[in-house]
Amino acid sequence: MVINKTTLTIQDAQYILGSSAYSIYKLIHEGKLYAYKDAGGKMWKIPEQAILDYLNSLKVIYPQR
Repeated sequence: MVINKTTLTIQDAQYILGSSAYSIYKLIHEGKLYAYKDAGGKMWKIPEQAILDYLNSLKVIYPQR
């Protein structure tokens, strides 16, 4: 996955992860997805690497046949 920005917005994360804004905020508040507020304290910023780290932390369970 190639992302052109170094930081992403909640909306960017929604698109990349296929999740709702509520789910993204929940991941942030649970400490599962690193994010910080911008200098004005109004907008969440999510580092590109935080998205990649979160995706790499997910466990994939394959069904047994």
